[in-house]
Amino acid sequence: MKEKKHNILLQWPIDMLKVAKREIRLVFADIGVVIFFFVLCGVYPLLYSLIYNTEVVRDVRVTVIDNCRSQETRELVRHLDATPEIAVVSYAANMEEAKRMLHEKKVYGIVSIPREFSQCVGRGEQANLDVYCDMSVMLRYKNMLLAVTNVTQDLAARSQAAAVAPVIYNTGSIVENRQIPIGNTAMGIASAILLFILPLVVQQSMVLGIGMLHGGSFERRVHNLGYDPREVPAGVIPTVLGKAVCYLLLYVIPIIYVLHFTPMFFSFPQHASLWNVLMLAVPFALSVAFMGQAIMFLIRERESVFLFLAFTSVIFVFLTGVSWPRFQMSPLWQTVGGCLPSTWMSNAYALAQSDGASLADVAHHVRMLWLLTGAYFVLACVTEGLVLRPYYRNMQARAAIDPTALYKGEAERNGVDIVSD
Repeated sequence: MKEKKHNILLQWPIDMLKVAKREIRLVFADIGVVIFFFVLCGVYPLLYSLIYNTEVVRDVRVTVIDNCRSQETRELVRHLDATPEIAVVSYAANMEEAKRMLHEKKVYGIVSIPREFSQCVGRGEQANLDVYCDMSVMLRYKNMLLAVTNVTQDLAARSQAAAVAPVIYNTGSIVENRQIPIGNTAMGIASAILLFILPLVVQQSMVLGIGMLHGGSFERRVHNLGYDPREVPAGVIPTVLGKAVCYLLLYVIPIIYVLHFTPMFFSFPQHASLWNVLMLAVPFALSVAFMGQAIMFLIRERESVFLFLAFTSVIFVFLTGVSWPRFQMSPLWQTVGGCLPSTWMSNAYALAQSDGASLADVAHHVRMLWLLTGAYFVLACVTEGLVLRPYYRNMQARAAIDPTALYKGEAERNGVDIVSD
């Protein structure tokens, strides 16, 4: 009994290496998988980065409707024009003229100053400004809101200082308004978003490639009476581990390129060392490799992976918390997001790159990635041993009775009528 167990332990590494070798050959023999594994990782980060480049929008053109026409409003408009975010290009006589300029794209925003603005400021009451913006580009709205907020807060601080100056003998501002960006020093949208997107690119490319490999194997079985001519006879665990070893080895260079060199190319925040990035990437890549194998029972054709891409990409992006914080999500979506390696990797990677978080600072994220690695490894073994292999044996049994049964079954599933002579 001990000798048999000893033989199994010796055979597993051999079978695992055979499976990994077979899988590597299949990858490079399939142009579709090569595109998903390597070309997608090479092109998508550059494409996304170029789309969001330049990261910030400066001198957004606005027009002003000054119904007050006082010294305070003229000073307000001068300060608005002096900000780097917006540029006051004209005055409009009324709202209709301003709307016409907005529709003609001569300006992208309107600042309307009410008639009682100076009176409210003089009495120490709250004064209001109306701001309208073309929302076709969110960055314009952000810049307008930022500039108007900063200028009005500065005006309010100076008004308060002037009111109490005789008492405190201080002509400066009571409250100083100053922006100090911490992580995203460029205050750019690409630096804020792309750090969450880059790990997701790696995840999607690997899962799609694994799906295409599985779809190719299924199609070979349909054409070979339920058998895959390129299959390596091996146990469930060596098969799952061998495939994971193949994907991990092939993704070393793509991961370094996407997660380390892409931020360098586009001057994104990059405070994490290559070593820290790799320490995060190892459990991430393993969990994705096992997750891809665990869900492969859903894929029966190579083309099905495109449906997976279309259905999941946007959902996975939102679940990372890039557009809405995860702690504000419902418990259901927090749980769903927590089951995805990209969620933990994206947040850990963004903290490490933008805020300089160490591995100890993101230890919880790393533990969750290793936990998902173990969980998806078990699910991948269950899928391989209890779902796929029984299904393949059933295919072989059907083909042994009727050699055309597999063709007929696939044709019926795809809604194709087979006309027999």
